Amino acid sequence: MLNRLFHVAINSTDLDRSLAFYQRLGFTLLADRKVNNDLVKTAFLVPTGDFRFAHLRLGDDEQATVLDIVEWYNPATAPVSGDPVSQHQQGLTRFSVLTDDTQRVYDELSAEGVEFLTKPESVLTPEGGWKVCLIKDPDGVVVQVTQLLPAPTEA
Repeated sequence: MLNRLFHVAINSTDLDRSLAFYQRLGFTLLADRKVNNDLVKTAFLVPTGDFRFAHLRLGDDEQATVLDIVEWYNPATAPVSGDPVSQHQQGLTRFSVLTDDTQRVYDELSAEGVEFLTKPESVLTPEGGWKVCLIKDPDGVVVQVTQLLPAPTEA
């Protein structure tokens, strides 16, 4: 019935700022468009059809999942006050990107003042594991930076 995960949508209060953040993480800009179409209100249950969106992708695979970042106008994207979504609450809480070196991502972006919620931590299982850290995008969306780790070897 379904083919693949197409995109993850993120609402932004400043699309240019969000684009700079995600491009710094290595995403490539595929599209950047302004739209004014009242049919969007019905299709997406939003109060306006006036917005700008950008599509970004990691890597060269044309089938890879896309980030769909939207800045709404008239009314503007509503900012959320408070902390990011609790990671143990119901619903979508974060999305994850793969890297070969979580520590390097953390070190480089921390030096640039990017806000991390956690430091890199290795979580191991008998089958392998992950080295992860959580970062906040400019609008508070949580991005999990993930390095896949091999299964531990027995000495």
